[in-house]
Amino acid sequence: MNKHALHIALVTAFASYLPGAFAAPVNYEMNLRSYSGLGAGGATGMMSAMFGGKGGISKQMDLRLANPADIPGGYSAEHIVPEGMRIGPSLPLKGERRGTGGGGSSESEQPEGKMLIYWGCSETVLKGQPEVIDLKAMSSRLSPEVAAMAQQSRKRKGGGDAGETLPPRTLWWPYGDNAFTGIPAEASVVGEHVVKASFMQQEIRYALDKDMDFLEALNFKSGSSDLKAAIPLKWDQLSRAKGYNLNAVGAVGDKEIIIWMAARNKNPMLPGSQSSCTIPAGIFQKTSGAMAMAEAVGPTRGFAYPSLKPGEKKPLIWTVKVRVSGFDNLMLGMGDVARDAATDAAADSVVPGGGSVLKSLKGLFGN
Repeated sequence: MNKHALHIALVTAFASYLPGAFAAPVNYEMNLRSYSGLGAGGATGMMSAMFGGKGGISKQMDLRLANPADIPGGYSAEHIVPEGMRIGPSLPLKGERRGTGGGGSSESEQPEGKMLIYWGCSETVLKGQPEVIDLKAMSSRLSPEVAAMAQQSRKRKGGGDAGETLPPRTLWWPYGDNAFTGIPAEASVVGEHVVKASFMQQEIRYALDKDMDFLEALNFKSGSSDLKAAIPLKWDQLSRAKGYNLNAVGAVGDKEIIIWMAARNKNPMLPGSQSSCTIPAGIFQKTSGAMAMAEAVGPTRGFAYPSLKPGEKKPLIWTVKVRVSGFDNLMLGMGDVARDAATDAAADSVVPGGGSVLKSLKGLFGN
């Protein structure tokens, strides 16, 4: 018996005498995202979406393995995907080994100005709106969904992942995979998935069916380019979507941001049976343009080992959570201005929110 096998045997034996001592399992997350509209197809797809076309669709997969203890040096870890993914089949998992250290500076420039928040699907602004928030006090007063939008806006600098810091004891893909060039449009996750790591006593195995595959394009559209009028929004009703989240954001100068949400304190904001919503008239009339964003909340599925019978209690070795979602976005109120700015917008196509609107938002949320 080699030293590694002996170590595992001793740990397993010791755990049997200390119930719950090693109850913390390895947690694995798989997020499958489809992007259409301005977020897909590069510059060509963005320009097509801006001028009424369906544009392209891109697929992204985020894999994260969180270990309850520090990951030993010299480790190896991989996720083996089915043939239908058209990549791999072995995807390397790399990241932050220890529970402390790593991580970037938490300091950021304190934003100034105000935020106006509207919500609801209606022709006109409902009574009691907007809620006005001083940006300096935003961290303690914002609802979770608005705080997430603000945090995302601060983090997004060119649409890449270079600025993201992994949590401790976490391995990730496509982080560190220099050979990765993208997931093909025809890729499918259907089939068996296997996750192996040199520090895990049990490999992770689970199978996905068609219900857990990438979502189709949302085809998110606006029925008006007049920011003074009510703006009807429509999208394709997806059979596997549990619901939809809709947001829109615009800026007036660099000291005022306007946010609209389809609903507050609901997740998802809208039911899966809904395929239209209207932004109330006049919310963005002082802006030069706004960005509307739609998310389709797809199915989720969990796996665990060992499987437990009803009422049975024993430590889990690993758990898996798979989430499926779809995203689309579009520019509002651009009209001829969008055509004049098409070149600049295409150059910024990888930035959700692109063009002059995003630049205004960066001024609000810090560099």
